[in-house]
Amino acid sequence: MNIINEELNKLNNTLSEALSADKNKISTDISEFIFTHAKRLRPKLIFLYAKALNIDINDDIINLACASELIHTSTLIHDDIIDNSDKRRGLITLNRKLGNNLSVLAGDFILSLAMQYLTKCNSLEVINTFAKALKIMCESEINQHFEHNIVPDFNEYISKSENKTAKLFEASLVSLCKLKNLEYENQTFNFAKNFGIAFQIKDDYINIYSENKDKPKYSDIFNGIYTAPVLFLNEKTEVTSLSADEIIEQTNNDEIKNKTIDLIKNYAKKAIASLEFIKDNQYKQELIKITENLYKAV
Repeated sequence: MNIINEELNKLNNTLSEALSADKNKISTDISEFIFTHAKRLRPKLIFLYAKALNIDINDDIINLACASELIHTSTLIHDDIIDNSDKRRGLITLNRKLGNNLSVLAGDFILSLAMQYLTKCNSLEVINTFAKALKIMCESEINQHFEHNIVPDFNEYISKSENKTAKLFEASLVSLCKLKNLEYENQTFNFAKNFGIAFQIKDDYINIYSENKDKPKYSDIFNGIYTAPVLFLNEKTEVTSLSADEIIEQTNNDEIKNKTIDLIKNYAKKAIASLEFIKDNQYKQELIKITENLYKAV
C-alpha cells in the first residue's frame, strides 16, 4: 500500500525500537510473532482515515496505531491459548512453542506495551475509550465460553460480532477523532462498527468455506460456536438435532454461501455509506477498496 508506506515504516520502526528496549528471555519469539506476516489492518485504517481527512500523521497518531496493533496482537495470542491452536500466520503458535504459561505472559507483556503507547497520546479520553473496548471484548469472550452449542438469533450474533471484533476498530478510529477534536465521531463510529462486523462475518465464512492458516477449518462448528452460515441453515433445519459433520455437509451449498456473502456486503455497504461526508481522494478510495474486498475477496 504505497500511499501510506512511510507511515507503516514509522509504525514498524517504533514497534521494533520498543521491543529492542524491553528485552526479556522471550523477546525474540514475541518479535517474530509481531513482525511475521502481520497485516497491520487497524493501523492502515487509522492512517488512511486520517489522511482522507487531510490530517498529518504525527507522533500521537503513530502511538495510537502502535497501541491498536499491540492490543490486537495480544488478543491473538490469548485466543490461540483458549482455542488450543497450532498455527497462526503460517507459524507455530506461541502456546505450542512456549507453552500456555509463558504465552499468557507474552500476551500480557504486549498489552503492557500497548498501555505505554496509549499514555503517550496524552489523552485520558483515548485511554478510557480503549479501556471500555477491552472490557467489552473480554466480556464477549467470557460469554462465548458459556454459550457453546447454543444457537443465537441473528441479532445476538451481530451483537457478539461487534463486541468481539468491531470494538477494537471502533476504539482505534474514534480515538483518532478524540485526539484531533474532530466533529465526525458518529460517522467514524458507524464506519468502524459496520466494517468490524463485516470483517467478523467474513472470518466466520472463511472458517467454513476456505482454508485458513490461523485456525483449523470447521473449528467453530466442532466447538459448538454457531455463526452466520449455520444460522441460515437453522432457518430450515434445527441444527441442534444435527451432528457437526451433518452441519458441515448441509451448510456446504450455494444458497447459504451467497446469503452469508450478502450479509457481509450489507454491513460493508453500511460502512462505506458512513464515509460520504469525506471529500473524494485517494485515501478515501483505498478505504472503500479495503471495505469492498471484505465481500469481493471471499
